[in-house]
Amino acid sequence: MGMFDSFYDADGTEWQTKAFRCNLDRYTSSDNVPASIDDFQVEVLGGKRGETSQDALATIRDRKLSKVPDVRDESLPLMDYHGYIDHYAEIEF
Repeated sequence: MGMFDSFYDADGTEWQTKAFRCNLDRYTSSDNVPASIDDFQVEVLGGKRGETSQDALATIRDRKLSKVPDVRDESLPLMDYHGYIDHYAEIEF
């Protein structure tokens, strides 16, 4: 899987992403996240040890980890696992 950063939920479960620095940084609730926008959700991969990895979302508010895993909040931009935000996703043609 290579280098990544990790978010940890309240139970200590690890959720990984390549959306940021990929320096093996670790973030828990209320930690500052190195982001270019204040509020968004980011795709993460992880889950409890011994279980199959699962896709989930982490919510960032005011550039701080708010919750992981979380349900989709359509009012927030969505950053993919690698850090890309599709700014045109909500534009209807």
